[in-house]
Amino acid sequence: MTVAAGRMEDAIGVTSWVRDRLNNEYGGAYSASVNIGGDPSAISFAGRFDTLGDFEAMRAKIMADQQIAAVLRMSSDLRTSAQDSIIQVIKPPGEPKTYAGVNQVMMNMANVGEAVPFALEIANFVDAKLGNPVGVMNAVTGNRAGMAWVGFSDSLDEMAKNNETLESDPDYLGFFKRSESLFVPGSLEFAIWQALP
Repeated sequence: MTVAAGRMEDAIGVTSWVRDRLNNEYGGAYSASVNIGGDPSAISFAGRFDTLGDFEAMRAKIMADQQIAAVLRMSSDLRTSAQDSIIQVIKPPGEPKTYAGVNQVMMNMANVGEAVPFALEIANFVDAKLGNPVGVMNAVTGNRAGMAWVGFSDSLDEMAKNNETLESDPDYLGFFKRSESLFVPGSLEFAIWQALP
């Protein structure tokens, strides 16, 4: 969601309230975070589901919840836009921490059959190198070429040290050369998301 200018504090309050209601009243597994070092007006609201059926059941509960509906109506001026996406978790990341580092890339759709196993190879390498599980995810809705690696850190310093460790490893750097036919050139982007308390 993109927050209207000057309304971030209010938007965080509403987002946190909705997250807590869904988790406490309905047993959801929702998290919320703000983008740092990128779009200063972006908030992410994400839920984890084992199946699309579980997702569908939760959506029905949300639609029927009059308190949530009222809060969203009253707070509609807090956002300028919102986008909903369904993402498939191919390899789950570790336990959520304060910061999430997300590397997003667009796959070359002609080579998806090779790109997905290659993404898993990279994640397994990083797991072994850092001892910090990295998740692999791809888009189900929206641009189906989208893929992401997600790793969690307790601090920005920890995230920076992990990146420095990887970027000084010749085997890790070799993945970039091997990926040339698998991903769209220039599409790799890195984002940092900070979890809301």
